[in-house]
Amino acid sequence: MKKEEILEKSRRENDISDERTKYIGLKGANFSIGVLVFLWIALSKLVELDDSTRYIMGLLVHTTCFSNFAYQLTQNRTKTTIFFTVMFCATMLFYLVLFLRFYFKIF
Repeated sequence: MKKEEILEKSRRENDISDERTKYIGLKGANFSIGVLVFLWIALSKLVELDDSTRYIMGLLVHTTCFSNFAYQLTQNRTKTTIFFTVMFCATMLFYLVLFLRFYFKIF
């Protein structure tokens, strides 16, 4: 094989590896989001929480979910990604307003 052929083959193999790494990372992030939402729901229902804790937990969970889907939106614009980005943005803003109203008496 010539030097150029070897370099081309190496580049193709690295591209596949990079795509696989990105895919696994994305699947891991989605799995983590599912676990986070499950724990948030379970803790909210099973443990007696005061309003401030409930608002902060909701804000953290929804901000994390929003940031995950907002990043995915920059990579691919599917209807599902757009939907979840918009929904988590709305719920993040909802919890932000609740948090600001509770702590700073704004709104």
